[in-house]
Amino acid sequence: MYQLQKVKIDLRQLANKLAAMEGQRNLLQQQQEDAQERKAEAEKQLGLYDKVQILLQKTSDYARQRAKVRMEEIVTSALSVVFGKDYRFTIALDVKGSQPVAEYWLESEGVKTQLKPPDYDRGGGVADVVSLALRLAIGELTGVTGPLFLDEVGKHVSAEYAPNVAYFLKQYSQNLGRQIVLITHNKDLAEIGDVSIEVSQRNGKSHVAYV
Repeated sequence: MYQLQKVKIDLRQLANKLAAMEGQRNLLQQQQEDAQERKAEAEKQLGLYDKVQILLQKTSDYARQRAKVRMEEIVTSALSVVFGKDYRFTIALDVKGSQPVAEYWLESEGVKTQLKPPDYDRGGGVADVVSLALRLAIGELTGVTGPLFLDEVGKHVSAEYAPNVAYFLKQYSQNLGRQIVLITHNKDLAEIGDVSIEVSQRNGKSHVAYV
């Protein structure tokens, strides 16, 4: 009887140990997936800032200043609408090796900090809104025509601010007369569209419905 009880206890302990190891494995897998996602976001962010840099390098001094001011206006407006604070986004231009170099600064409540891409450690997705606004600015300043296609914008923004992101995009679209085609899983963003289409999958088949 004693041996049987001991075997049961040993088996129970082994089962608990295996469950703990499985939980640890799942946690490590999740951490790895999160790290890969952050890496992809960082690479995307770096690509965006590269585009801004190229745009500023390929323009004359006068055009460069106009582009700088317009980008500052759009990003500042986006941050103010989304977060409701006295945010001010500025671009400091310098010349290094005969090439203009841009630094990005964010000022709020008297505190001024430099934004260095990739910068995803700011609460509430500030860097995400900056990225969105810069993409809109680049499209405007480079003369991109036709609809703007945006994929999963604002996904780092806190849920409480998502409706404000939607409002900003709506106002931007109406003020500039630009159609925006948006792919999103966010309900608040989906609801701003004049036409909203939901794509779901059941039993391996895609179903499309107007919502």
